[in-house]
Amino acid sequence: MSQRNIRLFFTTGLLLLSMFAFGFAGDRARPNWDSFGKQLVIALNTPNTGLQVSAMQRIIQYADSLDVYGARYAVMDIFLKSENAHIRRLALVTLNKINSRFDLGYLQLHYPYEKDTMIKKHIAAVLLDAGWNVPGQ
Repeated sequence: MSQRNIRLFFTTGLLLLSMFAFGFAGDRARPNWDSFGKQLVIALNTPNTGLQVSAMQRIIQYADSLDVYGARYAVMDIFLKSENAHIRRLALVTLNKINSRFDLGYLQLHYPYEKDTMIKKHIAAVLLDAGWNVPGQ
C-alpha cells in the first residue's frame, strides 16, 4: 500500500471517527464516550488499515474516558497478523491502554518467540509498564 493510500485511509478514518464522536453530540457540551467507544470497536473490526490505525490512536488518546475492552480481540489480531512494525507497535501501546490481564499474559508468553528485536523491546516495555515480569530478565 502506497504512502498516499495510507494517508487517504488515515484521513478518512479520522474524519469518520471525529464525526461519530463529536459530530452527533448536538447541544450537549461533553462527548458521548459510550457511543465513541462502540464506534472505535467497530472501526477496529473493519479491513480498512487506515481506519484501524486511527481507532487505535483514539483509544490511546482517550483511554481514560473509554470502555473499549471489546476491542482487545481485534487489536491483538492486528498485532499478531500485521507485517508493518509501526502498526504492531501501535497495537502494543493500545493493548497496554486497554489493560487486559489476559492479553498481557499472552504477550508475556509470546515474548520469547518474537523474532523482531524492536517489537520484542516494546513488548518488554509494555509488560514492565503494567508491572509484569519479562521472561528471561
